[in-house]
Amino acid sequence: MLAHTFIHIPGIGPRTEQQLWGCGIRSWNDADRIERCSGIISAHLQKKLDDYIPRSRAAIRDRDAKFFERLSPLGESWRAFPEFADHCIYLDIETTGLSTVFDSITMVGLYDGRRYKVFVEGENLEDLPAELQKYSVVVTFNGSGFDLRFLKLAFPNMIFPPIHIDLRWVTRKLGLRGGLKEIEAKLKIFRPDSLKGLDGYDATVLWSKYLRGDKSALDQLISYNTEDVVNLRAIMEIAYDKLSQRTAALQGTAVTPLFSNLSAIPRARKHREIKKLDQTKSSTAIVGGLLEKCGKVPRIVGIDLTGSERRLTGWSLLNGAIATTKTIRTDDELVRETIAARADVVSIDSPLSVPEACTNPLIDGNWPIYRKCELALKRMGISVFWCLLPSMKSLTIRGIKLASALRNAGLTVIESYPGAAQDLLGIPRKGSSLEELKWGLRRAGITGAYLTAHVTHDEVDAITSALVGLFYLANDYIALGTSSEDYLIVPRTPRINYTKLDEILSLTGLDSLYATNRPC
Repeated sequence: MLAHTFIHIPGIGPRTEQQLWGCGIRSWNDADRIERCSGIISAHLQKKLDDYIPRSRAAIRDRDAKFFERLSPLGESWRAFPEFADHCIYLDIETTGLSTVFDSITMVGLYDGRRYKVFVEGENLEDLPAELQKYSVVVTFNGSGFDLRFLKLAFPNMIFPPIHIDLRWVTRKLGLRGGLKEIEAKLKIFRPDSLKGLDGYDATVLWSKYLRGDKSALDQLISYNTEDVVNLRAIMEIAYDKLSQRTAALQGTAVTPLFSNLSAIPRARKHREIKKLDQTKSSTAIVGGLLEKCGKVPRIVGIDLTGSERRLTGWSLLNGAIATTKTIRTDDELVRETIAARADVVSIDSPLSVPEACTNPLIDGNWPIYRKCELALKRMGISVFWCLLPSMKSLTIRGIKLASALRNAGLTVIESYPGAAQDLLGIPRKGSSLEELKWGLRRAGITGAYLTAHVTHDEVDAITSALVGLFYLANDYIALGTSSEDYLIVPRTPRINYTKLDEILSLTGLDSLYATNRPC
C-alpha cells in the first residue's frame, strides 16, 4: 500500500491524492509515466512527484521510516506497516491508574513479533528508552491518548520510533469501536479463560498484591500484559489487509491479502527473572513521616458522607497512626460524635462548596454544575462527579450544611476526595478491592481493628479522608481550587508530575497552592 501512497509528500493531502488516483496515477510506477496525464497535473505537482518518489523508494531500501513519519499525524501510518514490519514493536503499558499527573507506570510490555520483553518498575524499567530506539514503528492501542503520553512524562528525553500506528483509530476506520478486548472479540481473537475477566482495574490490584510480596500476582500481571501486546499484532495484520483492500477498491484495483494465511501467533515466552521489588523503594512509612512533621499526636476525623440520612455514613477517628471506625446515620449524630472526638481537623468526603456563579444550589439556574477543582481533576484523568449533578446535589447540600455546623462549633473542616488520595498514594480504590485498599492503608502506616474486622467500604474511605487530614496538618498537601470556590485538599507526594499539574492548574484557572505554613 505504501507504493500507492502520496500523502507522505509535503503539500499533498488526501484530496490531491484521490485526484491523482482518479486520473490514473495510482502508484509510484504510474507517476513515472505522468506524461499520460499532461494538462491534468500541474507543473508544480509534477515537480514534487519527480523529486519525492525516487527518495521514497530509497527510504524503503534504506529502512528510513522517518521519511514517512508524516503519515502518523494524518492517521494513515498503517500503510507503511508491511515495509517496516520486521522493524516494528508492539507496546502496551500498565499503570497505577489513569491520571498522567498522579499515576505512574508499573510495567511495559514489548513484542517484536517473535519475542516478548517486559520492563518492570523497580527492576529494569529504566532500560526501556534504549530498547525502543532499535525500532522504526511502534504499534499501540490508544497509545496516542494513554501509553505514549505516560511514557513521554516518565522519560522526557525518550526518542520514539518515527512511525506510530494507533490501532484504536485504525480499527475505527473499519467501523470497529470500543476497547481492546471488544475489538478482539469482534475480530474473533480469543484469550485464555484464565485471563478473560481481567481488565485495567484488575491490573492495578495485581500490582498492589505484588508490592505486598505476592510473586504470583506479578506473574499474572505479566501474563495479562502479554496477551494485550501480542494480540496487537493480530489486529494490525487483519486491519491492514481490510484497509488495503478497501483503498484498492477506491482506486478501481484489487490487492492480494498479505497476512491472511499466517499461522497462529506464537504465545510469547514470559520473562521470569524479575526480582522482588525493593519494598524500601515502593513503600515508605508515610504516616510516621507525617506525624514527625506534626510534632505531636493529632486527632483527625474522616467522614465519607452519603447523600441522605437514610444511608449510613462512614466515620473514622485517626488518633496518631491508629484508626477506629463506625457508621453513623443522622446529621445530629455526626455533629455530636465529631465534636466529642476533639479533632484537630475534620476531613469530609463531599463537595463543601458550589460553583462561584451559583447563588442557590436548591434552585436550578444558568450556572455551571461543576467547580474548577472538579474540572481540573477531570483533566488530570481522575474520575469525579460534578457537585451539582442531579445525583450529587443532595450530597453537596448536606456536606455544606454539615461543614457549617462543625465550623460554627470551632472545628477546622477541609474537603477531601478519597479516590484521588488513593490514586496518589498508589492504593487500589474500594471498587477494585476492599482488601487491597485496607492493606494499602496499612502499608502507608495506619493500624487498627479495621484490618481484621468486618468494616464497610464507606468506613475505609473515611480512614482515607482522615489520612488526607494528616497530610493537611503536616503541611504536605495541595489545595485545588480558588478563594471564591474554596479548596479540595489532596496529598502531596513524589508521584505527582508537577510540571503537568501546573499546566492544568493554569489552564483551569486554579490557584497554585502546594501548601501553607499551617502549624499542626
